[in-house]
Amino acid sequence: MMAVLSSFLSVRLALACAGRGLADAARWSRGWLLLTVVLHSVQAVLPALQVLLISVLLGRLADGAVGSGLAVPLVLLTVVVGAAFPLAQVAWQSSQRMGLRLMLRYQERLLEAVARATPRQLADGGFVRDVETAQLGISAPGLAAIPGQALQVITAVVTAVSLCATIATFNLVSGLLVGASLLPTVFAFTLIARVELAGMPRLAKASRRANHLTEQLLQQRTGTELAALQSGHKVATLAVSARARFVAVLEELTRFGTRMELACAAGTVLLLGGALTVMVFGSPNPAGAAASIAGIISGIHAIRSCGNAFGQLVTAAPKADLYRRVLTTLPPMPPADPVARVDHLAVTDLHHTYPGATEPALRGVSFEAGRGQMIALVGVNGAGKTTALNAALGIVDPDRGLVSLDGFDADTLADADRLARFGLLTQEFGRYELTVRETVLLGTPDVAVPDERVWRALERAHAADFVRALPGGLDCQLGQQWGGSGLSGGQWQRIALARIHLRDAPIWVLDEPTSAIDAEAERDIFAELRQVKDNHITIVVSHRAWTLRAMDHIHVFDQGRIVEHGTFAELLRENGRFATLFAEQTAPPRR
Repeated sequence: MMAVLSSFLSVRLALACAGRGLADAARWSRGWLLLTVVLHSVQAVLPALQVLLISVLLGRLADGAVGSGLAVPLVLLTVVVGAAFPLAQVAWQSSQRMGLRLMLRYQERLLEAVARATPRQLADGGFVRDVETAQLGISAPGLAAIPGQALQVITAVVTAVSLCATIATFNLVSGLLVGASLLPTVFAFTLIARVELAGMPRLAKASRRANHLTEQLLQQRTGTELAALQSGHKVATLAVSARARFVAVLEELTRFGTRMELACAAGTVLLLGGALTVMVFGSPNPAGAAASIAGIISGIHAIRSCGNAFGQLVTAAPKADLYRRVLTTLPPMPPADPVARVDHLAVTDLHHTYPGATEPALRGVSFEAGRGQMIALVGVNGAGKTTALNAALGIVDPDRGLVSLDGFDADTLADADRLARFGLLTQEFGRYELTVRETVLLGTPDVAVPDERVWRALERAHAADFVRALPGGLDCQLGQQWGGSGLSGGQWQRIALARIHLRDAPIWVLDEPTSAIDAEAERDIFAELRQVKDNHITIVVSHRAWTLRAMDHIHVFDQGRIVEHGTFAELLRENGRFATLFAEQTAPPRR
């Protein structure tokens, strides 16, 4: 009973997805859809027409007709039989072209949707897994193939019904058995769909892992490091292992599918065999029986195709459903433009424990900053600085506590509006191997940005001089693996800092903004930050004592708490945790 109910629900889902897929094809690939419909419509009536023509031809032969009496049905039968294969090939190619157009649009929609994802969503492993599974399910035999499969099902159903109706005129039981031969395949592919849906997340995870590891070998930066360390073979071993897991899952699904297809093939053969037997021994009309037998034999492929197509439709439907559910979790909300001004940021009594952790990451953290202030968060790795910043940005939902912007609870803002108040430079900043202009423009959602703004941002990040020296300037392709120019770590970091200057949000969060930059350039960059600080709230995370001297206030983190706060000089005089952390950097030079 449960299997029957599951099959019924799977069929409903498949039919709903088929309707949506055909609507998408009508919107995005109308020409190929119309051609495919016409070709499939012609295909649909050929087997039944073949039965009628054979019956007419055999009947006339039995009546002793000659010459012109045989010519017309013979010519028509030749055309019908000869046209079947090339027509099927052209219909298949037309369906493939339609699928390629749809695949491009589906991938475009998914990428556009993922681009709207918030940092909070991207930090959710379940969300990322669903996106990966949806991406894997787009290509054939997935979402892009649904309209073609739906048309194939409709064509094959029309073929089967017309063939059954034609055969039933000679023998009713034989006609019914021909129609019933569809059922084993439908039931088998319903079960296959359930198993594949359960296995798709594992496939997506293994595929992404293998692709990521392979990229480490091919990317210039990581590949060069691995080659210099002569350890690329270790990453290759991990990549092969991940690929082996992918293949193992795929083989597991394939084995189940093979068993089900063999079982359904046996059921189909029994039903068609029964139809042939009934027709041979139970038909009073020899010409009709012979024509029906020929029709059954020629229609076996069409009937089998119907079962396969419907089975693949049932298999693809859950993938399509997941894809559409992923899109619904990402509403069409464009990124908000950076807000012009925030006068006060307050973080109050934040507590947070990560799932599975035994100790809290934050224990009652509170700090504040006003417009024009530069504050610093310091502490050893794992002390809670990043978690506190992520809570301020809305990436992490604290267990309790409050983040307020100009006195308003930040949680009342939409994610896009909240992020519009921040400019973030992480320690692991992106090295986007695009042109210089394209890379800097990633700092803002604005599309039309004049080059003057880009150059101004580069000047403030002290990156303009080396960009002018690059071939093509702003149009220079970055990344030697794309035939462009390679940059040093410090140059990449200045490009990243230029993105923050271009964004010009009211709150700047800079995590080790000069970690890859030499001391002289670091002084220039922080001098520039001090010059523009009046228009922003600036929060700096740094492990360099020199950069902390210019901070208006410093908060010292330890084991999820702020244990000290004050100016650089005040914290050194207290001789507490801060003084211990920076003892070596603040000690007078030895003579």
